[in-house]
Amino acid sequence: MKLFYKNFTILGLIISSAVILFIIILVWKMPYNNLYLNNFRKSFSVFTYYMHPKQSNLIVEMAELGNWANSNQCQFFAGQFRLSGLSKETIMQSYFKESMSTGVYFLDEDVFNHSPWSEWKEKYLGNYVPQKDKNIYLVWASDDNNLPDGDIRCH
Repeated sequence: MKLFYKNFTILGLIISSAVILFIIILVWKMPYNNLYLNNFRKSFSVFTYYMHPKQSNLIVEMAELGNWANSNQCQFFAGQFRLSGLSKETIMQSYFKESMSTGVYFLDEDVFNHSPWSEWKEKYLGNYVPQKDKNIYLVWASDDNNLPDGDIRCH
């Protein structure tokens, strides 16, 4: 009977160790990615601070990570929803010129009818009521070339 309990205990330890190891493999990188995302958001804010038109106001700042493309990468996304009475053309001229991982999207554009943009619009703007003769836009940047290993949110 003692041998049975000893074998049962060893089997329990092996199974528990395997489960713990499996969980660690799935989530070991999450704290690192959370820290990286926070630093990416802060860096984006500093980088764009002087680009914003003086006639624009911050509505909400955002940062997300996940896998939104048909790839095996972890993508980091930082942005700011802003409000301005300036024309769309004037707003566009204030920001990045030709970069594949940055952009400006206006709330009335079709992109906000598709995932993940529509979810972010709902999550960050919620019940925000647009003001007459004002443009709401999202200025954003992304870092798309990160390995997903160790963070289940990136799979």
